[in-house]
Amino acid sequence: MVNHIHSIINLPDRSYQAIARAELKSMAVKAGLTGHRLAETEIIIAEITTNLVKHATHGGQVLCRILEEDDRNGLELVAIDNGPGIAATSSMLRDGVSTKNTLGQGLGAIKRLSDVFDIYSLVGWGTILISRVFKKTKKALKPTDCIVMESIRVSKPGETACGDNWSMNGTDKITRVCMADGLGHGPEASAAATRAITGFSAQSGTQANEHLRSIHEDIRKTRGAVMSIAYIDNVNKQLTYCGIGNILTRLISQPLSMSSRTFNSYNGIVGHTIPNTINNTVIPWDKRLDMLIMHTDGISGRWDLAKYPKILQHHSTILCAALFKDHFRSTDDATVSVIRYVKNAS
Repeated sequence: MVNHIHSIINLPDRSYQAIARAELKSMAVKAGLTGHRLAETEIIIAEITTNLVKHATHGGQVLCRILEEDDRNGLELVAIDNGPGIAATSSMLRDGVSTKNTLGQGLGAIKRLSDVFDIYSLVGWGTILISRVFKKTKKALKPTDCIVMESIRVSKPGETACGDNWSMNGTDKITRVCMADGLGHGPEASAAATRAITGFSAQSGTQANEHLRSIHEDIRKTRGAVMSIAYIDNVNKQLTYCGIGNILTRLISQPLSMSSRTFNSYNGIVGHTIPNTINNTVIPWDKRLDMLIMHTDGISGRWDLAKYPKILQHHSTILCAALFKDHFRSTDDATVSVIRYVKNAS
């Protein structure tokens, strides 16, 4: 899997719409969409950008990335706004329903043409919409029940390279996830994080702390990174965690009234200085109730999921986007990931 970063395309007002559409179409072409699929994607792009400038108070932004994962190659669009929000999203998805005296077919068209679609909105807060279009249509894809890691990953404004990176791999028995944040930002930070993730993916250690120590030796010639590694044992129903530095890793148990847990990490820099002894934290894991949220320090850790009613009923990328929307610092690279078990994942 190639883990592309999200490009941020801002639409503060109508004058940016043509430029935004052109940039998004260019991304669709780079993603390999052609012919009928490209034409459908252009309709999605037109509807999303029109909605942002027409309905949002001060426009919005689209996070766009190319998808390259097995047979799910394509394009992802995440539209975010701080507008008035939608009181009843289900009714707005029906053709003919509009609040702006239009034909009222925009959201319905996006949903019909997207292989993956979801929308979340709160009155007074705004709206987030996700649309994914694959080169192979949804009917050609076989859904599976598995642990999925969804992410929003952006570089510091003004930078093209991203110093954050993440990966998930493993077997039916063990799911392994990792997040790395190279020191600083720019190309050297990106090189450090990429080397760390490459080392993570290349090894098959059975203990998270041993895995982390091995990566420490492997990236000594880089700028260094902070890292978090979690192993999810799907057979024995337990989670093993070990981390160095300030990547926030929090276990959320549903329902939200139940307690959450933020994992403690060791001080240090992977590739430079880490403690002589680093131990694992091992806790029970219930795939039906538990999920992990991991993010780098480009996202403020002062968030509370209780402020987003029913968001856990939505696609995990919606949750990533909500935390990005409200807590992106804009002074560093930023990555936020949600790891949880999904039935019929696509």
